[in-house]
Parts: sequence; C-alpha cells; structure tokens
Amino acid sequence: MAVVIATALTLFAVQSQATPLDKLSGQSITVGNLVFSNFSWPAFIGAGASNIDVQGIIVIDPATGKQQSGLRFVIIQSGVPKPFSLSPNGGPHEIAFVIDYSVTDTTGQLNTMTKSIVTSVTGQAGVVFSTGASPSQVVADESLVDPTFTLMWYSNWFGVLTTNSSTSSPNFAEVSSDHPQFSAPLFPSSTVYVQHNVNLAISNRKGVTGGTATLQEWDVLFSE
Repeated sequence: MAVVIATALTLFAVQSQATPLDKLSGQSITVGNLVFSNFSWPAFIGAGASNIDVQGIIVIDPATGKQQSGLRFVIIQSGVPKPFSLSPNGGPHEIAFVIDYSVTDTTGQLNTMTKSIVTSVTGQAGVVFSTGASPSQVVADESLVDPTFTLMWYSNWFGVLTTNSSTSSPNFAEVSSDHPQFSAPLFPSSTVYVQHNVNLAISNRKGVTGGTATLQEWDVLFSE
C-alpha cells in the first residue's frame, strides 16, 4: 500500500502563541493583516476541540521576501503535541471532525489559499482532508455549489491516492492533489469563510490486516 508523509513548509515561519481550539469560541487571532474569527467545531468523532492547538504563523520566502500569513493547527494530547494515531493495536478506529472559521484581510483582498498537511498512511487505512472556502458562509459549509466556492481536497484512502488535478467546473473551483502541500485560487474577497473536514480511519474487519493512519498538524496560508 502507498505511504505518504507530508513535510512542513521549508520557508522561514514566525509563530505566535498557540491556543486550544476549545478556547477560541468568540475570540479572534490576528496575524499580520489578517484577522481569524468565528471559530466553531460543529462535529467531532473520536477526539475533541481540546485536542487541537491553533497558532498564527507568518511564512517568509528567504529568497524573495514574499510573505504569507495563516494558521497552524497542531494535534495535542494531554496538553502537549502528539499526533492522532490510529492502529489495530488499540484506540479508536476512526477520528473525524469539522472546523469552521473566517479570515478577513484588513488591507486588501484574499486571492490564494495554500494548505500543507503532515500525515501518514500505511496498509488498510485512510486519510481524507477537504477544505471549502467562500465569501459566503452558507457556500463554505457546502450546502450550496456556487461560483464563489473553492474546494481543496487531499485523499489517501486505503491505498488509493487522489490524482493531480486542477479544474474549473461550471459551478465552482476544485483543486485536488496527491501531494499534501498545494494551493488553490479563492474568489477575491476581503473576508472568506473556511471549513475543514477531516477523516482518519483504519480497517476494523476480521481477517483483514490492519493499517495505521496519523495526523500531526496542518498549515493554511492566505495571500493577496
């Protein structure tokens, strides 16, 4: 079966202090010209919002000086960084969750979103990670398909990887990749609503050799 391990961004990153997700209801995080707010977590299976630290990051390309700002989500357990890890040797066989928030550029319009995931999959296991974004909160929640909607998704599901693609359908922009770091265009707007959908699973069937799936962290960067 395929094994994929994503590496963190190699560019220089400046980080702010992390805050557990369950403490961010009604709060905001300011990173450069960006303000992140309206945090919520409408669904969690096998874990909880207290298992995710959220920190602002600024990533600078040392060659060009170009700057991107965003958030880093780090998996924590008992208050310290520790990846979600599913294994047939014990623990849950599935972890799934949804995280919502908004991002506002106080000086301009957002045009691009970049996502980088640190994850691994072996054997009978899978990871699916999709991100929806739109100037409309209703559209970002995927209850509508709209020209303002951007969908990014990475999937390594029981050995089947997504294929590289970047398509514009008649109704919305979709970008998928078999590489855990990639970018997608946003509908230009000063405020964008974002939704992350994450699912990790391993086989729980008798007579089937189990696998492992892990998720350590992910970054989401925004640029004008």
